Amino acid sequence: MQLNQLDKSNYFRAMLLLSGKDKKISNEERTFIDMLGQKLGFEESFRRQAINSFFENDYIKNEPPQFSTPEIAKSFIRDGIKLIKTDPKLHQQEIDWLVKVAFVNGIDETFIYDELAKSENLRLTETEKQLEIDNYL
Repeated sequence: MQLNQLDKSNYFRAMLLLSGKDKKISNEERTFIDMLGQKLGFEESFRRQAINSFFENDYIKNEPPQFSTPEIAKSFIRDGIKLIKTDPKLHQQEIDWLVKVAFVNGIDETFIYDELAKSENLRLTETEKQLEIDNYL
């Protein structure tokens, strides 16, 4: 299954929102989001501007995305966990955001906690940049 443009946009927007839940976007998160945006087919200038102006951009809807399928939402959650694991400290606001994404997509929140448990020792390195979304591109 291929991602439609709305799912691509929602994936990128929601990942930006997730990265900002702790009120900062680290260099590792910037790199991760830029890589994701590139995979999704967004132009470099758009990606950079979206990341750099995120906190000043009043037009980004701060609501969890509803994806076209629960499978895409699960991929987002798994990739979101990879994103938040780039920071050694998990923030409750990040987990709460993933729970909201799960809820609007009809996924039980236990899925998030199961995935978090599986990724307990995960640290994203250069060789682990395979994202769940790659399965749809």
